[in-house]
Amino acid sequence: MPRKTKIIFIIVFIFVGAIMLGIYFYNQNKSGTQTGTTTSIYQKFNPFGKSTETTPTTTGNEDEGIEKEPKTPYEMGSRFKQITKFAVSGAGYTEDTRQLNDLSAPEVVPSLRYVEKSTGHIYQMFLDTMVEGKISNSTIPGVYETIFDGKTTSVIYRYPSSDKQSITSFLAQLGGSPGAFLSSDILQLSLSPDKSKFFSIVKSTSGVVGVIKSFDETKTNQVFTSPFSEWLPQWVTEDKIFLNTKPSYLVEGSVFDFSIKNGTISKIFGGIPGLTTLSNNNGTRVLYGASLNIGPRLNIFDIKSHTSMDLDKYGLPEKCIWGSDNINIYCAVPNVIKGTQYPDSWYQGIVSFDDSFIKINAITKETSTMANSSNEIPVDAINLFLSKNEDKLFFINKKDYTLWSFSLK
Repeated sequence: MPRKTKIIFIIVFIFVGAIMLGIYFYNQNKSGTQTGTTTSIYQKFNPFGKSTETTPTTTGNEDEGIEKEPKTPYEMGSRFKQITKFAVSGAGYTEDTRQLNDLSAPEVVPSLRYVEKSTGHIYQMFLDTMVEGKISNSTIPGVYETIFDGKTTSVIYRYPSSDKQSITSFLAQLGGSPGAFLSSDILQLSLSPDKSKFFSIVKSTSGVVGVIKSFDETKTNQVFTSPFSEWLPQWVTEDKIFLNTKPSYLVEGSVFDFSIKNGTISKIFGGIPGLTTLSNNNGTRVLYGASLNIGPRLNIFDIKSHTSMDLDKYGLPEKCIWGSDNINIYCAVPNVIKGTQYPDSWYQGIVSFDDSFIKINAITKETSTMANSSNEIPVDAINLFLSKNEDKLFFINKKDYTLWSFSLK
């Protein structure tokens, strides 16, 4: 081989070898960046990471650690934010303890707890980071209703019995006892004002009985009996439970005041077709809906003066929540009313609403519209509840039973 050809061959060989080595070291360096020290440090400082060093701890549950997953709100900058991508059967607001690492002090963080409808699994979300974690994976398929106590450490699961003829109610405690089945004949449940107890309407041979039970104790206290079984209870104050007759546009409904202390029952008002009600927190005013020939109309009944005030708004009390001042009411009201058979057609799913969110003053009747969900993503809000300082409103979207929040400020 001529000398010149050898030199060219050697140069080409060295050049190709250098390229191959460069590619090799580049890939090694890239791989190390993805799986080595850089990622570990990132996770230690970023609460959205999945590092075990940043896994928060919670009060009231020691069963398992939180499986962290960053959540993406519906739209950045929107007052509406979607909390879950799956259907939920109930939710509650609480404040959980979180410790980011061994060096940081525990902090109390506003949080949500909620139950997945299809599995019964309980999830938690810290509201400052919108990070979700599963805190119970006990599986109960097809839960249609869940009720949390005030601390969200106890929960009542409500789901169809195996024979599909009744409703099974199961009381469980996170990190506590295995739980226990409640009566299989519970028709309705209502929490006490402090959410430490619940009042249940239980079917009996002669009608129904009303039973009070604490979340923390096994004993029960029967306080009410009635041959009439179609009651919807709302535990208003420590001594008062309001009992609403089950509504239909075909029936004139009434609401009664039941005294737990005296065992007496008295009528507050009635003769209202399709009557549904929502009392304020001290039992002085009742928001109620009346089924008219143009849709369900919202009104306020003042118990002391025994007078009623038309709010000039169409909607249902079930889509509202009273503020802690017992004056302001936050409501999701339908933009369009279709038909007249309320609340029947809405409960049956024949009609679905696209809501606007409004604030009503129960004294002056002044109303302000805060947002129209139709301008972003239409929702039909149910099961409304507020954060502790009332800067956020939480609700379930009846269209798909996902959990949402709405910023009030």
